[in-house]
Amino acid sequence: MTDVFEQLEKAIAIIDLLEVQSWLTGWGDYNSRETVGGHLGYQSPCAIIMRDNVEQQSASIRPVLWNMDDQAYYTLIDRELAGMRQSGDKELMMWASIIRRYYLYGMSYTRLSKSVVSKYEHGAGTTKQSHVRKVQEHLSNAERHIYDAILELG
Repeated sequence: MTDVFEQLEKAIAIIDLLEVQSWLTGWGDYNSRETVGGHLGYQSPCAIIMRDNVEQQSASIRPVLWNMDDQAYYTLIDRELAGMRQSGDKELMMWASIIRRYYLYGMSYTRLSKSVVSKYEHGAGTTKQSHVRKVQEHLSNAERHIYDAILELG
């Protein structure tokens, strides 16, 4: 009987992880869409119309999960990331940076290791590189932190 409960808890944890990953993916897509017109310094009305009405064919663009109802989640994510960056806790600051770079800019685990995790684990200016599994572990912890914060705030 204990095995059934353990399996159920694992299944719930996986569903929770998928849910927070979908929120974060949507948050990244939503924020990317908000920066249309980048080099112009403002949002071009023509670019906004194109963004909303033309199908994107580029393989580098992820499918958009944006929905007006999800804006509340995105606001909570923004608020929590800002709190993490301003907390003074180096680990939370690193997690916020990982979330932003992974979900907003699409950085790979290798690039995250070089630009964020290695600095945290080995100090600034290090030539050592953290293992990709360590990056995955930190990303998972950051996602869990965001999920827990949204449940508390929501």
